[in-house]
Amino acid sequence: MVQLTLKLRVAPGSVPDMTHAFRAVMLAGQWHRGWVRAQAHSDLGDPDTLYYQEEWLTCEDAAREIRSARFCRLLELMEAAVEPPDLRFQFITEVRGLDYVAEVRGEQRPGTA
Repeated sequence: MVQLTLKLRVAPGSVPDMTHAFRAVMLAGQWHRGWVRAQAHSDLGDPDTLYYQEEWLTCEDAAREIRSARFCRLLELMEAAVEPPDLRFQFITEVRGLDYVAEVRGEQRPGTA
């Protein structure tokens, strides 16, 4: 899985318009192969900071999106930032849950023999 995270400081008063623009980018992405999810939200402590996140199944899916017209729109939104944006890609190779906790603690999960 590949996770894109973006932190963006915007001009005061522009949060509603930017949020609307992020929603349009998100909606367009959900129809693309390999899309997992996306979300956008503002920072309660700093109302002029927006966060955007996308998740893609594979590195190939993410790379295809980076080359897309939809991603160009995301780049345009980054250009509207009042400070350089913080854009990161995290490459997640494994996700585990309570099975990992039980393994590390040397315990058996309830309901397993």
